[in-house]
Amino acid sequence: MTLVLWGIIMPRDVKQESISIAEAARLIVSGKPSIVDGLRQGVINFSALADMIKEQVMEIVDKKSVNVDSIKMALMRYAEELKSKKQLLERQIVEVAANSILELKNDVAVLTINQKGFIIRIDQIFKSLNSFRFLQLTQGTETFTVVTDLQSKEKIVEVVGESNIVLGIDDQSAIVIISPKQIIEVPGVIAYITDLLSTSGINITQIISCYTDTLLIVDRKDALRAYQILENKILSLRKILK
Repeated sequence: MTLVLWGIIMPRDVKQESISIAEAARLIVSGKPSIVDGLRQGVINFSALADMIKEQVMEIVDKKSVNVDSIKMALMRYAEELKSKKQLLERQIVEVAANSILELKNDVAVLTINQKGFIIRIDQIFKSLNSFRFLQLTQGTETFTVVTDLQSKEKIVEVVGESNIVLGIDDQSAIVIISPKQIIEVPGVIAYITDLLSTSGINITQIISCYTDTLLIVDRKDALRAYQILENKILSLRKILK
């Protein structure tokens, strides 16, 4: 037997009396991302939220009645912890972004290639690696995606054959973001960067991560504007850190 509360599965054999009111409140709220975000942003009415989850708290702690003020205080403490973690994470994201540098590569194409057609000719492609100006290779479940310069694209198409090309996109540009090693450990950096572009109406064709390098493939007509948006943000963040 199990108890399901707001998507949280509680085993019946767990001694519910061992769970405090504060722990129960956190357990319930943590299963609702929208509420957690509201607590983090400081826009939640604690009294209203405490009243709303009161019955769920009582069921988890196995009591006929609980003090709503106790729930409210638990929520307030939880909100402070969330805010503190948010501020620390935002600071880390700012530091990684501010210490990143940008490169722009034009005349780029994206090829999605049938996996079988690519694999049987992979040796031929790799023999030409030294002649490629730019190449990024990603393996999917059924296809390979190759991001390369236009000249190399023609060589790859010639080798694998037109029949094995699932999708080809020309007139692309690659924005290369070279970040410090901390990007590997700090969550949210890429989300922060991509949000800057998406809110400006810039579509990202491909995102590729390679150690500390992040490649954003965008349409060439958007490339300069995307580069300027990212550069302006990086420069402004550097001023904040001074």
